Amino acid sequence: MFESVATPDGGHKARATNNASAGPALRGHLHLVVAARPSGETYRARQSFRAPFHLSKPYWDGRVLQVQLVNSTAGILAGDELELDIAVEAGAALSLTTPAAARAFMMRSGAALCRQRFVAQAGSSLEYSPETLFPHRDTDFEQHTRVEVAAGSSVFFVDQLAPGRVGGGECWAWRRLRLGFEVVLDGRLLLRERLDASGAELARVAAFHGMGEAWFGTAVIAVPALTADSPVWALVRALNREGSLCGVTALAPGVWIVRLVAPTGLLLRDRLTELRRVVAEVMPALRSDLRKL
Repeated sequence: MFESVATPDGGHKARATNNASAGPALRGHLHLVVAARPSGETYRARQSFRAPFHLSKPYWDGRVLQVQLVNSTAGILAGDELELDIAVEAGAALSLTTPAAARAFMMRSGAALCRQRFVAQAGSSLEYSPETLFPHRDTDFEQHTRVEVAAGSSVFFVDQLAPGRVGGGECWAWRRLRLGFEVVLDGRLLLRERLDASGAELARVAAFHGMGEAWFGTAVIAVPALTADSPVWALVRALNREGSLCGVTALAPGVWIVRLVAPTGLLLRDRLTELRRVVAEVMPALRSDLRKL
């Protein structure tokens, strides 16, 4: 394992850290802090990562620092313990994406765990738009996510869940899935929720909505200027079409959560792309082209 530390000239130097292993399962982490230079450009101030995580070469596009988070292994296996800790300091702007879906594979015994924490300081901008999580047959996966928002920051945080490896005939076939999610504003808890369900239990939720498959999307949106009477919401409500469902809840002034359910993965992707384009009207950082990488 190594840690990369920013140097005064804008570069980075590697510093060795403890490389002890607790066994064959992965104990991977990514700790990333981005900050703003006096010129306004965002750079990686501190970073530390260990397999399976790897970061792409960052790209400053004039609005945000674009970074891709790569899992260099096939996916998540039993016994893996993963940790993400992402912080965006005041004045900085980060867009963090993943190039491929996250896959939690079959686990004959044991389970895998992922803890995620995202912090946006006042005056910062954070976008997190990963690809979909696919729970495979007989997997047992637990993930805890905490999004900490400061007043005056802008956040577009996305989470996606597939009904399984549908193309392989594994729809709703996982053993257990535990997903915890928290949203905090200036230290005050706005939302805490937890899903703990087998594939069969979530299949019944999909059936309630008349869907054999159901692809779930969640977006936390924090924009100071976004009010209840903003024209943005009429466009968001228009996402309720062609079999997809969309709901919006205000968590606090300027902080919202959007829920999406779609009958296919492609339709969910289209709806999230449209949501991002709509929110870009009040969050200019989202006007960056994620395909630039």
